[in-house]
Amino acid sequence: MHNTIIYLIGHYGVGKLTIANRITAATGARLFDNHLANNVIFSLIREDGGSKIPDAAWDLIMTIRRQALTAMAEIAAAQASFVLTNALMEGDPLDRPAYDEVVATAERRGSTFVPVFLSASDAAHAERIPSADREARLKMTDAAGAELVRRSRPLLAVEHANRLDLDTTDLPAEDAAQRVIAHAAARALSRSV
Repeated sequence: MHNTIIYLIGHYGVGKLTIANRITAATGARLFDNHLANNVIFSLIREDGGSKIPDAAWDLIMTIRRQALTAMAEIAAAQASFVLTNALMEGDPLDRPAYDEVVATAERRGSTFVPVFLSASDAAHAERIPSADREARLKMTDAAGAELVRRSRPLLAVEHANRLDLDTTDLPAEDAAQRVIAHAAARALSRSV
């Protein structure tokens, strides 16, 4: 993979980080998981994965994300590829700008941009959310709260020629990663033709 930005988007517990890790292991792409930025702040305010996060924390997190995107656009090697993860939802005032800033970063780099929307069944979400691994990573662990978010806040509405939608309910992470890699490669090839 060469100069590609893959953006894995999905609700809590859909498998974004697991799939991202498989993609980076297979391609050498660099990972910018949303919790790299979030946990700088979450660890300081003792975020527990279930309580409401103070609004002021999100402004600080967005500053960290913007700095990371600046590093990707201005400092990282031109051939480098990246995999980003996030739960971006309609109605959140920070989510559309977060998406648009990643698109702008891809444009600044001249990268192939591939938004990937991940989904899973209610049962899969319920099983994945309350895990010790998620708790250790300061992620949402309240299954009922996550279900409420999923039902009341749809993922960000995005139209993009390179968009890929994957249901991870019964799709092993390795297979999902390979589908994303193949799709990204095809999109990069069509861009270069």
